[in-house]
Amino acid sequence: MKLSLLLLFALVQSALANTAQNWTGKADVTFDGTSTLHAWGGKVSAAPFVTEVTLDAAGKPSRIKATVTVEATKMETAEAKRDENMRKAMKVTDHPLISASIDGGAYKIAADGKTPTKLPMTLTLLGKPQQVTATITNWKLSGSKATFDLAFPVSLKASGISVPTVLLFIKVGDSIKVSSSVTLTQN
Repeated sequence: MKLSLLLLFALVQSALANTAQNWTGKADVTFDGTSTLHAWGGKVSAAPFVTEVTLDAAGKPSRIKATVTVEATKMETAEAKRDENMRKAMKVTDHPLISASIDGGAYKIAADGKTPTKLPMTLTLLGKPQQVTATITNWKLSGSKATFDLAFPVSLKASGISVPTVLLFIKVGDSIKVSSSVTLTQN
């Protein structure tokens, strides 16, 4: 009987020690690249998302799990022809969504509140998952709100994106820098 009570108590403590909470998230994304003639960039907002935050017994985040999705057709560079070419190269009809997923220890976002911190993610682009490492900066936690900036490079070639040459000599550079300002709010 005593053993059963001890086991029950241990299970209850374990359940209380790792409680999960959902935090509402939003992210504004920018992307910057180069071409033979000039640098260019664009922006898109991610769809609202939910981040599952698991808290330890002391109430501190121990695990973070989220998937952030962007509609590729909503990516804009402020130049209609470039947008059209970008969407064609990214095959948005066949692959309308781009997603980034994380599932790991909270220390990977803000180990000790200092920045930068490296965050491994799975980026799904053209329907193909690839591992990328983002850098987290400007981490702030105030009450029930967390904000941070996230940045990572994307190789067009490694992602399977082929951008044609324009006028026989204008080429888009292979590396695109993706940056995002993220806000998480505890529900």
